Amino acid sequence: MNRDFVYNYLAKRNSALPPPEQEILREELFQLKKKSISRLPELIIQAKKNLTDNGVKVFVVKDYLEAKRKILELLGSEDLVVKSKSNTLDKLGLENELAERLSETDLGAYIVKQIGSDSDHPVLPAIELKAKEIAEKFSKKFGKNYPSNPKELTDVLKLEIKTNIVSADVGLTGANAITADGQIMLLENEGNISLITRLPKKHIAVCGVEKIVSDAEEAIKVARASAVWGTGQSFPTYVSFIAGPSKTADIENELVCGVQGASEVVLILIEGEALKRIGTETESINYCIHCGACYNLCATWNLTGQMPKVNSTETIFNCTLCQNCTFNCPAKIPWQNIVRIFRMRYNKEGNNTDNNLKMIDNIRKHGNPFGDPGTKKSSDELFCC
Repeated sequence: MNRDFVYNYLAKRNSALPPPEQEILREELFQLKKKSISRLPELIIQAKKNLTDNGVKVFVVKDYLEAKRKILELLGSEDLVVKSKSNTLDKLGLENELAERLSETDLGAYIVKQIGSDSDHPVLPAIELKAKEIAEKFSKKFGKNYPSNPKELTDVLKLEIKTNIVSADVGLTGANAITADGQIMLLENEGNISLITRLPKKHIAVCGVEKIVSDAEEAIKVARASAVWGTGQSFPTYVSFIAGPSKTADIENELVCGVQGASEVVLILIEGEALKRIGTETESINYCIHCGACYNLCATWNLTGQMPKVNSTETIFNCTLCQNCTFNCPAKIPWQNIVRIFRMRYNKEGNNTDNNLKMIDNIRKHGNPFGDPGTKKSSDELFCC
């Protein structure tokens, strides 16, 4: 792990927004997400109508598979598609169909796609990699020398990325928020998202319906929290609100769509499990803004590089239930309770790891998770939670 980032994270966050003000923003974010999710079916209808009135083509789909099919249909035979870093897009697995036609534009995601990384951090995918290692792997892969100085390496890689952006006809992004009054909000620090939503002729945005909030004022609170808890910034470098394709009426007051920016804007909203969670014990999962704060101070992730995830029987039992994720969640999601709920479900279904089954057997036989206390002075195997 990049421990310099982890150790400095809290100091940066507290500098960006003093702790007392953090708690005020947390409560505001929690309340607005709670309200939005409670009204979600209504907000979906409002958002679709208002965005459509603004000239955005909106598709509401049931799941990720349907979203993937719709994107591939919209892309057709386009030669080059550029994308932003997006957890939603990553879940679709578009690389399998698009292969070399799909190019990452976030610097960290671009690096990871070319040379790989063991990190699954949603905000900082290349956090484990040092400049020297990146330069060596790029040099070996492409047969030319890459500088090992971070700034010089960034300068070289950003030119490669920008070349792809200028050549592409389609830009693919996620979305940090959708407003019910008809806007798509996107956050970034690098400037790549601004470019891929404006230079290509078509912009396709994809996100879950749980990202919908009432208006731009609420969306700005999501933006602020994403920056403070995500990377320890007081505010993102760039915040874009997109309410439709580019347009002008400068000549004879006649409206023409498709000027300097995209001539076509498409939004795909994925229902997924969001609507099913409303009113259940796991509803608060819908409040997540994907800032990555839960990763930054997670004991398991910092030790193993693997984040315990509720949808994975392989990793969920690795959670230590230390509650760092909950204490550091800007949306006040009680993640340790969510983990317990899913563990109970998996246990009832018989989905347990070998270590967990061994621990349960030891408890039943010996009253402790480590085994027969009479056979050894100390345990050579440790289990948690």
